[in-house]
Amino acid sequence: MKGMGVGLDELRARYPGAETYRFGDGPALSDALLALVRAGKKRATCTAEAELGVPEAMPVIGRCDIVLDFDDVPQLVTRTLELVRVRFRDMTEEMALMEGEDEDLAGWRAGHERYYRRAGIFAPDMGLIWERFEVVEDLVQDRGEGH
Repeated sequence: MKGMGVGLDELRARYPGAETYRFGDGPALSDALLALVRAGKKRATCTAEAELGVPEAMPVIGRCDIVLDFDDVPQLVTRTLELVRVRFRDMTEEMALMEGEDEDLAGWRAGHERYYRRAGIFAPDMGLIWERFEVVEDLVQDRGEGH
């Protein structure tokens, strides 16, 4: 069940400068990735440089950001710990596995290629911003509203 939890205005007051972002490109993928974060398996993500600013903002080391689901309900607050610029073709297995979605680099490449093709931006040499993060606050589970 998705709880109403804390509103964006309250969160922006609590975390000045926070940006909002979503995992995935639809409700099902977003929910699956949020579950991986909550299970402690997903501690990194990547964004295509082509997506930055539309709608994603550039992550900043040390900044806390608010993760929304596809109903625009705040789910998590994360803090960026590390940023690495990397070409799609140069993604390392260690970095890919920190994203928590795949068993190996080949699986990461296949899934992310599908994702970026859906967005119409895939190229083997496309630039990515890989981000390692920590969860600062789970806005649903910390209130006993989780599964």
